[in-house]
Amino acid sequence: MSHFIFWTLGFALLWAGLNLFDDEIVFIVTAIVGSAFVLIGLVTSPPQLQLVVEIGLVLALFNVCTQCIKRGDRS
Repeated sequence: MSHFIFWTLGFALLWAGLNLFDDEIVFIVTAIVGSAFVLIGLVTSPPQLQLVVEIGLVLALFNVCTQCIKRGDRS
């Protein structure tokens, strides 16, 4: 259950960095720390949940890549 705590902290920090802070340095720090908490939450989660998250991320990335290819932007 600790992975839910890390995910909550991580996503809360990412939300706070995007919506509450105007200073770029504070935004970058909160984004890095929030991403680290989300990553720690993923690492400490059960393998079945890791597999579901990984499949979802691969499908999302595949969708973005196919949209870029359709527009002709291959970078």
